[in-house]
Amino acid sequence: MVFMGLNMKKTAQSSANTLKLIALGVVCGLGTATALADDAGQTNVDALERQLLEERARLDALEAQLNALRNGNEHGDRPSAPAAVETPRQLIAAEGRGDPYADAAFNKSTPLFGSPWRFSFGGYAKTDVIHDFSGTGSKRQFVLGQIPVDNNPPEGSYSHIQVNETRFHFESRNTESEYENSVFLEFDFFDESTPSNLRLRHAYARYGKLLVGQTWTLLSELRQLPLMIDFAAGDSILGGRTQQIRWTEHSKDKSLGWAIALEKFNDAAIYNPFNLPGEARADFPRVATGVTKLWDQFEWSNGVAVTQVRFDGPVGDSALAVTATSAGRVYLNEAKNNWFGFGVGYVNGSIDDVITYGNAGVPNAVIDADGKLELAKGWNTQLGLHMTWSSTLSSNFSYAHADLTDVPDGFEADWIRKGSAFHANLMYRFDSQLTVGVEVMTGVRENVSGRDGDAQRIQFSTFYYF
Repeated sequence: MVFMGLNMKKTAQSSANTLKLIALGVVCGLGTATALADDAGQTNVDALERQLLEERARLDALEAQLNALRNGNEHGDRPSAPAAVETPRQLIAAEGRGDPYADAAFNKSTPLFGSPWRFSFGGYAKTDVIHDFSGTGSKRQFVLGQIPVDNNPPEGSYSHIQVNETRFHFESRNTESEYENSVFLEFDFFDESTPSNLRLRHAYARYGKLLVGQTWTLLSELRQLPLMIDFAAGDSILGGRTQQIRWTEHSKDKSLGWAIALEKFNDAAIYNPFNLPGEARADFPRVATGVTKLWDQFEWSNGVAVTQVRFDGPVGDSALAVTATSAGRVYLNEAKNNWFGFGVGYVNGSIDDVITYGNAGVPNAVIDADGKLELAKGWNTQLGLHMTWSSTLSSNFSYAHADLTDVPDGFEADWIRKGSAFHANLMYRFDSQLTVGVEVMTGVRENVSGRDGDAQRIQFSTFYYF
């Protein structure tokens, strides 16, 4: 037994010495590889670094075997080999365009090192060349409420060039969270009063099923809209962007979704022609809810929102405002590159939800001399068509209409009562970054007085996506 122990000890020491010599040789080899890498050309760098990694892996295995022998394991059983040796492309930070720096699920993003977050920056630069034949009040967009009626605004033609719709966004996602976990910010320069200043479009965070911040209202259904060059082409839709708290639920296959939200509402949009003492303000935010169903060739959303319209004063009144909408998209072919979009809505005491009236400053209600509220009521529709002609050419068509069916007695005669517009364009896509297009549009406006007018415009635009 003693002899066997002494023999085992000798064997272990001999094996240990042998392994030390092998390890020394490996180290020398590593030094040689490093020296060669310094002298080699750029074409040999990847191969040498791969060899370096393999030699390091072999050295780790030899050291593990040496430790096993020192601990009395006569055979020096090798530990399990690593599953794979990482390639230089995976380890060199300077090559941050490869795995694991890229994420197919989050395009154009980069990791924020030392954290589970990824960050992305993008947007587009847009230049518009506009010629208006009729003197539409807004040079930047074809707004129905600013079509000249009885030379107001002054009629006449003009041209205009702008870059105000240029926009950019920032997004950050936590890729290790078990829930959807992200922050999104978007800006443009489309502020009518200060066009050179930044304007905040979106600023919201998602955590699981919760959304908080500013983005499209729950009743805004953008799938009904094709790509129109004119910024105001969607003016007759219901919606807009507002501050909100939203909770969303989905079916397991994501084909059915339901949401509820508390949203900021323009509760100050009450006209007070008799200057009664008091203030237009609601006791609570708007409550909105909606449901969306997705089929293979059909997408359909329905929603309703209620809020309080209230004039708070010595003589005052309150009422319940209601907005309802139904909108969606129908695909016309299996490739889903031709489709028809539709949307229709009803507003009672909430006509500010229709962007046509919101942009024109038309109020939701009037407070009469007795302090009673009279609500404005109306409806809207938006129809769109997208057609793909080839891999580079496509067209978009849009028809929009808004109409007040119940006009309070106190409304001013020169406020817009109804209007409609038609847009058509042809787009040419050079590549994934550059798209150009030309669009023609015509619109009509009728005021509360019954007087009307029309306008026409043509617009050429370039989109440079980044």
